[in-house]
Amino acid sequence: MESPAEAAATLGDELLAILRQLNRAEMEATATGSLEVDELRHALVRTAHPTLTTPDVERAVSVLVGNGFARELDDPRYAWDRGRVLGTRYAITTEGKAFLLARLARPDRVR
Repeated sequence: MESPAEAAATLGDELLAILRQLNRAEMEATATGSLEVDELRHALVRTAHPTLTTPDVERAVSVLVGNGFARELDDPRYAWDRGRVLGTRYAITTEGKAFLLARLARPDRVR
């Protein structure tokens, strides 16, 4: 079982990973510049977070939205690159980008 400090560090890593994915989606100029929870989870389990579950990602995204680092988009929109109508999805905000850049610029972070 994780200690509270370890759990906080794990959540912090997950939040940064989600912000990276949201930033990537925007930078790649996808049809919507956003990702659904399942798309986020799929991208994260392929990288450094293979044990993340959908509820884990939903919780982390809620934290990001609550802090203004991501925004929820719930207008149904057809995404030609995915060949379907998208449901609720998330996009990075300006504040989220600033936070991500600040965290990535820290000299004490693990690379």
